Amino acid sequence: MIDILKLFYTTHYNLGALAILFVLLLIFFLTKKNFKGAIIVFAILIVYNVGIYKRTEGKSWTIEIDPPESAAVNDGYGNYTKPQPIKMTFSATPEKWTITDEKGETHHWCWLDDMWDKVANTDVVAWIWGENASKKMMKSTETRANNAENAN
Repeated sequence: MIDILKLFYTTHYNLGALAILFVLLLIFFLTKKNFKGAIIVFAILIVYNVGIYKRTEGKSWTIEIDPPESAAVNDGYGNYTKPQPIKMTFSATPEKWTITDEKGETHHWCWLDDMWDKVANTDVVAWIWGENASKKMMKSTETRANNAENAN
């Protein structure tokens, strides 16, 4: 468990910082002799680390990285062929946690990156006010942008 948490926290240091804050809060409660608070924070810290461990241990994630357009190969007749996407599989082992490609770039992917991807692709306006309000807002913004372009 310790090895997995070391791998996870060295890559996702923001969650490691949150765990450190829990430990500091635990120390604070213990110095103030607030044992109820210390027990609550200790329980939260245990659940937090076990949750990260359970979501990471024994899992693997495969992603496909599309090569850039500049990697297209000319066959000599003016035809360009795009190289196949590169598949990378990551798991919670030290060898597969990060992968360094031939260019020297280090890649990493896990459940947290999947979750951040979902959050980043969420349309908040549609989620709060409904799909129609989101479409109306985008349409009115586009109309204003077009009117501003036409005025110039």
